[in-house]
Amino acid sequence: MRLSKGSISLKEAYGQAMAVTAPLGSVVSTSTAAILYAGYSVVFTTLLALLGSALWIYTLTRYTSKLASAGGFYTYGYSAWRSKKISFFEALIEAFAYSFLNAVNAITAYLIISISLGIFGISLTPIEEGIIIFLAILYPTIISLSHIKFVLGKIVSISATAEAALLIAMFAFSLTKGFHFNYLTPGNVPAHDLATAFVLSMVSISGAGAATYLGEEAKNPTKTVTLGMWLSLLIGGTAMFLGTYALVALWNGPLSALSNSPQPLIYEMYSFGVLPLLIALIMSINSLFASNIGTTLGAARIIFNLSREKSAPVIFSKVNKSHEPVIATIFVGSITGLVTVLSVIFLGINTAFADISAITGILWLSGRIIDGFGVPVFYYRIGQLGLFNAIIPLIATGLNLWGVTETISVPDIASIVILTSTMVVLVGWYLLKGRKGNPGSLVVDDNNEVISIDEYLKKLKEKSVTT
Repeated sequence: MRLSKGSISLKEAYGQAMAVTAPLGSVVSTSTAAILYAGYSVVFTTLLALLGSALWIYTLTRYTSKLASAGGFYTYGYSAWRSKKISFFEALIEAFAYSFLNAVNAITAYLIISISLGIFGISLTPIEEGIIIFLAILYPTIISLSHIKFVLGKIVSISATAEAALLIAMFAFSLTKGFHFNYLTPGNVPAHDLATAFVLSMVSISGAGAATYLGEEAKNPTKTVTLGMWLSLLIGGTAMFLGTYALVALWNGPLSALSNSPQPLIYEMYSFGVLPLLIALIMSINSLFASNIGTTLGAARIIFNLSREKSAPVIFSKVNKSHEPVIATIFVGSITGLVTVLSVIFLGINTAFADISAITGILWLSGRIIDGFGVPVFYYRIGQLGLFNAIIPLIATGLNLWGVTETISVPDIASIVILTSTMVVLVGWYLLKGRKGNPGSLVVDDNNEVISIDEYLKKLKEKSVTT
């Protein structure tokens, strides 16, 4: 029932944060979905999301600099609100958000391969389509069972940095056509569509916060996790914004047709030749897989820790020889597979891509709202409430709240059904198991020991008084 205690450093924390940020994968996944809603104004919404993510990471580091989580964001929610219900639902909303994002990325992998082959007149059979999606789900699940130091240090961090470099190079090349300031405006896009595009972009850029799940495994967890998030936001978030600008600036056709293109990056790369297309395709797929590795690691640790807190079946606390939560990881992969298959069968590939992307954003930011409003409460509890600890988190949370409320104000039938079904599952889980445990009650001290939050906060408050 222990993860790999204190085994990773800043490199791996940065890798985990960059994995979920996935700047190139985000450009072909959530950014492309955002284009469906905002057109060329996706540059504006991505800039807004970058600023919002900076505010959010600042908000999150108000927790991580004081408290190392044993299971992710929901620990922070509990540290503020001290409510088992809030903590439990935040935990599962987060886990399901990650599983939904995995589904979006699996669908995206199929789309970019299909579109790339279609350029050369090659079409996929239904069996081949199924194999691609199956592998896009299976690979991140299986590789996530390897030792976390190997996965994040060797596989993820290097590839994620390379894809950021590619996006920055694309931006530099786009400047040969001049700089278009009008792309940085909202244009005539309705507020609802801008909000949806903003939410989709926030999902990726704010993915830097995924390093919070490494509290038990990171050396000097409060410092390592915090630095890893800021480094990822600086490199990955900036690269995603610059790459999104380049995506629009390099578009060959009329901007009005941009939102009708299923994968603008693929077509743009092909206009430069077959080799640039292949490079972009391979790196994009790798980025999508890396993103799913990061989200699978995060979601599995949520389920694993809920099990230790008696809020999930005990079998989820089982680990393998690499000290990875094996049953929880397989469970997350199974949810991803179920969401992917059902959405594609009942909605079709393109509608599934758009709807599941939007739902992912709603679930993702809903948890952030709970944490953001909780920062002033948490600092009040430990006797360190100050102006910045109150104002900035409230601004960041207000921005997230705007995105969520605008997005769900005009839902379609499919989104309503999926969200309702998800909530039924969450409520059922709570009634059967969650309410019997203590979700959010475990944290990690400076020695990577898992202890109760009451004990830890008592020490933290005593330390604050003596200093």
